[in-house]
Amino acid sequence: MQRILPETTLEQKMMCMGAIFIEENQVLDEVFQVVGSDLVEGNELAPDIREQIINEIGEYFFRLDMNYGPEIKIDCIGILEEFWKVMDKTSALKNLEDIRTQGHRTKFNVLRSSLPSEGNIDAMSMERFKQIFSFDLEDQQDMQMSDEDFLKLGQWVQRTHKYLKEAGILAWDAARYIQLVRLSFVAGYLTDNEAWAEILKLAPITETSFNSWMEFSQSFLIGRTFWSGGDDPEVKGICERLLGHPASPWQFFTWT
Repeated sequence: MQRILPETTLEQKMMCMGAIFIEENQVLDEVFQVVGSDLVEGNELAPDIREQIINEIGEYFFRLDMNYGPEIKIDCIGILEEFWKVMDKTSALKNLEDIRTQGHRTKFNVLRSSLPSEGNIDAMSMERFKQIFSFDLEDQQDMQMSDEDFLKLGQWVQRTHKYLKEAGILAWDAARYIQLVRLSFVAGYLTDNEAWAEILKLAPITETSFNSWMEFSQSFLIGRTFWSGGDDPEVKGICERLLGHPASPWQFFTWT
């Protein structure tokens, strides 16, 4: 029998990092209908009730199969091929290794280090920033960026010094990693044992990197903006719901 749900607190916490992609389907209110009667503000939960609530929340947020039926397999295969260039187990594992070891955070950190942490960006720093940014882009992509575009991007990257700690945009990579594991499992590229093994490989990288889910969500949002090229109010709203909703998995697992 496949193991769809986590068995340890560490596995549960790792799955919490992928909650943003699950809440895209706006399930928190549905979860609250199931567990809300036990969530009385100001009342401490008894251990057995707390465990029961976490198990109920897990049916929405922690399942490897994302609580979808087998009919979603074709869609997952299409998503993996189109957006991840994943076509089989080998390419799935390669993508997961790339996120673990580098991800988007590596280029982001190099870009930030090329700029002064505050103040005006001098011409030499800006030129170095442009070279780093364009290094692994196609020629067509590079040509779409004007000097003004590069300056705006550089100024935005510079401002992130105020909001990001040492982990940088690790949360963005971590959330993507969990989602990629799920998609690869549903697509049939990873077995359940392989999926949980891949998830646990990420734990040493993330477990001491954040002090709160607020820090995690800030890291995620800046990482997503870096990837997409613009803010997304809907994604920000998802993070706000997860931070404040009483039935959010983030309410039950702390970073400290």
